[in-house]
Amino acid sequence: MTEPDLGEGLLRLENLISEDLHERIDPSNRATLIGWGLFFTAVHQIRAVLVLHQADACGAASPNRRSALEHTVTLRWCADQGDRIGDIYNRKLGMDQIQLAKAIRADCTVERYQDAYQVMAESVETVKESIAPDPNERLAKIEHLMKNYGLTREWSYYTVESRFTHPTLTGTQMFFQEDHEAFRVSQMPIYEELVSCPLFCLWILHTAMLCFNELLTGRPWDSELKKIAKEHGFMTTLPAWQGAGEPR
Repeated sequence: MTEPDLGEGLLRLENLISEDLHERIDPSNRATLIGWGLFFTAVHQIRAVLVLHQADACGAASPNRRSALEHTVTLRWCADQGDRIGDIYNRKLGMDQIQLAKAIRADCTVERYQDAYQVMAESVETVKESIAPDPNERLAKIEHLMKNYGLTREWSYYTVESRFTHPTLTGTQMFFQEDHEAFRVSQMPIYEELVSCPLFCLWILHTAMLCFNELLTGRPWDSELKKIAKEHGFMTTLPAWQGAGEPR
């Protein structure tokens, strides 16, 4: 039996992302707007992986693959969480702004960025006063999401890619090897991919589109996503919540 063409599958998925796609979103639904940003971040990262693959630089694509996976899993949660994710992300932004403010003070550059610093301080105060803490804020951390959706395969992949994204001995060993005969160094990575770049991109793009389809009016991609899933052995339904309580 002939294996399905990965490039052809990617092209079919890309063709679904039409220029008028924005007409399928509800601008009053914060989950849809946040989902739009999550989805196109994943798409952008996937495209970057394919560019690096064409340049025979797949070893440099670990941060992009990791980011694409992280945004796709978060998009799954976004589809479940609904409008409530808007408050969760605003509180997360408030915490991020606090960390940035601390960095600016430590750098003694408050005066240089006075206007921006003031806006940042006011936004943090507004969030603190108007948005109550939410127990689901913990789900903004990817490890909690993957655990509660039972994504063990994705978590192991993400963990390995993290070793090549941050400075680690695993990452540096892509450029040297030692065996019983000699110690060898290389100017190009020496490693085997867990999943080939084209297969990874097709898998993650299909999953991201399966998630985002839930947020689009009329779920326009249903038919084609099911066909591609059948051809490549991908899932046709989104992973279900397996954690305590409910994600929304």
